[in-house]
Amino acid sequence: MEQHRKLHSGMKTYGCELCGKRFLDSLRLRMHLLAHSAGAKAFVCDQCGAQFSKEDALETHRQTHTGTDMAVFCLLCGKRFQAQSALQQHMEVHAGVRSYICSECNRTFPSHTALKRHLRSHTGDHPYECEFCGSCFRDESTLKSHKRIHTGEKPYECNGCGKKFSLKHQLETHYRVHTGEKPFECKLCHQRSRDYSAMIKHLRTHNGASPYQCTICTEYCPSLSSMQKHMKGHKPEEIPPDWRIEKTYLYLCYV
Repeated sequence: MEQHRKLHSGMKTYGCELCGKRFLDSLRLRMHLLAHSAGAKAFVCDQCGAQFSKEDALETHRQTHTGTDMAVFCLLCGKRFQAQSALQQHMEVHAGVRSYICSECNRTFPSHTALKRHLRSHTGDHPYECEFCGSCFRDESTLKSHKRIHTGEKPYECNGCGKKFSLKHQLETHYRVHTGEKPFECKLCHQRSRDYSAMIKHLRTHNGASPYQCTICTEYCPSLSSMQKHMKGHKPEEIPPDWRIEKTYLYLCYV
């Protein structure tokens, strides 16, 4: 927060050891230091860090930072923004500034997105928050399973070969390697696979087919939710009375 206040006060506390020029924060200083190591490209834009070998080229470039249709880029990650204010806000993330404060618990965050994600832990909708990444979940057991991604814990062990897994369903799928079971069947060619992901990969061999196909207009959809959204575009009279979402699946599952 103190670092963020300095940005508003105009206090330039970061100085370049090579030329003495001072800057508001460490990120702007790092961008400036590129000018000293740029060789032939010694002219650096103080707005986005772009480098130029001639001063007139820099001046021409600076025009892109004015007007309503400007485009600015983050030097560190290349992300593009349509407003200088948006870039400055983004730069705080790289500089380690955590100026977004939760009104419920006073915890600080580097961006509005991170704060918004955290707030779900206070609403009751997703009250269980991951301490590693901030993702929120509806129940404790789902959070516990998720945290294994970060901890590397693998409590589920195959009694056939000793291989370990983080999630129970991963172990159940793995068992099919030993049993030879292939419960997923392609409706187009009847080829079978051990798991859903392998079946989806197979379906793409049919001219890029997605796993769901509308039975009314034959359009493909990449997910069940997109298929449900697609169906809303059809008039009620177009949909047969015995229609079910399962009929759009391009695969059968015998589990």
